[in-house]
Amino acid sequence: MRGGEAAVREVLKTNNPVLLDYARVLLADAGIEAIVFDTHTSVIEGSLGILPRRLMVPDAQHSRAETILREGLAEGSAAGVQETEDRFLGGRIAVHQPESGFRSGLDAVMLAAAVPARAGDTALELGAGAGAASLCLAARVPGCRVTGWEIDPALADIATSNAHANGLDVAFVTADVFAPPSAFRCDYDHVFCNPPFHGDDGASSPDAGRALALQDKGRLGDWLAAGLKRTVSNGSFTAIIRADRLGEALAALPLAGVRVFPLWPKHGVSAKRLILQVRKGSRAPLETLHGLVLHEADGSYTEAADDILRGGEGLEF
Repeated sequence: MRGGEAAVREVLKTNNPVLLDYARVLLADAGIEAIVFDTHTSVIEGSLGILPRRLMVPDAQHSRAETILREGLAEGSAAGVQETEDRFLGGRIAVHQPESGFRSGLDAVMLAAAVPARAGDTALELGAGAGAASLCLAARVPGCRVTGWEIDPALADIATSNAHANGLDVAFVTADVFAPPSAFRCDYDHVFCNPPFHGDDGASSPDAGRALALQDKGRLGDWLAAGLKRTVSNGSFTAIIRADRLGEALAALPLAGVRVFPLWPKHGVSAKRLILQVRKGSRAPLETLHGLVLHEADGSYTEAADDILRGGEGLEF
């Protein structure tokens, strides 16, 4: 697989370096040579780990590699090496999250910063995972009553533990975004989500938890509709999405009250993420805002991005 001599295919996509190294060892032990793509891009544009790297194997060995990783990662999880502790908002928030599942990073902080909540408001996160975004919002807006829905009971338990460890009163419950228990079907002043990023075009991860978090099976519109449904009249619904899925998202949203906020990796570089915010019931026309540049040319954070990511400031639309 050197010098482009053989066709290669993605077997794993992850922003977790520990998982990446473990996967390479598993494949090497089985005699499968793997190479990592996107390392340079991840370093330049995603120093908080939001941009994944791809592990590639020869096309002829792809099926066997998938089986090895699926079984090997399951064994590793059973062995107890399951969580890491990651710090957000300049170290103010500590989040334990699964080592081999979907891992929150910059996206979660930016999403939380974009929610225009005030003390006394209610807020709901759909698909809360280990709770990073909800905890960042609760830390930034004391007095905001935050709830997180998560379909995976194990993740909901981890999120609850994270809330207690950080001294934050955030309620995490096990609930299906598309079919929540009747007791949870109330409306909130603000609803927010980081929906699965990949539709039918995205390669599925052999890790079941990561596949569930990243693969929406063409249901992005359903996520957005579910969020709007739970939002009170004149309330806000906020989501962070892949930039290339904007058309799909707008087709599922109202024609009015929508604002698009790009996150530019650097000056002159196309946005890979967008924040969408809908004011429910508004008649304002669709508006594309100036957005936020995340990195300077040398890869360091811009002052505006640093104020949000480490300083805990809100994102001003």
